[in-house]
Amino acid sequence: MSSSVSLSIATNTAIAAAKGFGWAVTGSPTLFAETVHSVADVANQVLLKIGEVRAQRGPDALHPFGHGQEKFFWALVSAVSVFFIGCGINVYHGVHALLQPGAIEPFSPLVLGLLLFALALESFTFVVAFRELGGWKGLIENRHNTTVLAVLLEDAVALLGILLTLLVAGISLAWGPRPGFDAAVAITVGVLLGAMALFLAAINRHLLIDASDPALDRIVAAFLAEHGVSADASSVVVDDNHGVVFINVRPSGPGTPGGADSRALGDALKRHALEREGKTIDDVYWKFPAS
Repeated sequence: MSSSVSLSIATNTAIAAAKGFGWAVTGSPTLFAETVHSVADVANQVLLKIGEVRAQRGPDALHPFGHGQEKFFWALVSAVSVFFIGCGINVYHGVHALLQPGAIEPFSPLVLGLLLFALALESFTFVVAFRELGGWKGLIENRHNTTVLAVLLEDAVALLGILLTLLVAGISLAWGPRPGFDAAVAITVGVLLGAMALFLAAINRHLLIDASDPALDRIVAAFLAEHGVSADASSVVVDDNHGVVFINVRPSGPGTPGGADSRALGDALKRHALEREGKTIDDVYWKFPAS
């Protein structure tokens, strides 16, 4: 299971408390938006953890490929909650503060210190999630690991939100509170959360409707070609870097394996995919042309 999810639950709880204190002291719409943002992050990461735990259950009569896809469902629920809670509340509160500005206290050194503390914690969890996903290569190629990807994107938006809040704080200290600018930043944070939520929802929706793994498909196609098997192959994602492969042998194709040969070739394919790309093939299903 992902270490970054558990870490993010702990750090975001501390960050939410720090931001909430700052909002109570200043009344800043931006700090309110950031507090809601962090509270939503904690709730969302709890949902991701639920998905991780439930996905660990093995195959049964109703779920022959296991429960790995359940983490995609909970990640989708998390994305929807980000959209309606993080985005919706922040945009509503920001628009309300823009239309009906209230009194805002200047940012104190204590509040600035709390924001820097939050920035340090978010940076730490971002680095942990980034490494766990596999760096830039993993960010591009390993989008099936939606749990860690969600943590990474939430941390990225959180870091940007804190930097914008520090900008609001700097302007407040230099020229006094600017309610209009403060409210505009709160709306910006909400819009960023909404965009992130839609992106994550799209990825998880894609994975929940039996999506293939293009990287695994390429590995299988190359392996079959190397062994002289004329066939069409496709895969279905069942978990992070886990999939099942379906091989449809072409009629009169060269190198058509028999029953025993196909089992041996399937086992060799599993070893090859794991050693070459770290992909685990849970099962290989062959379809042979009618005799």
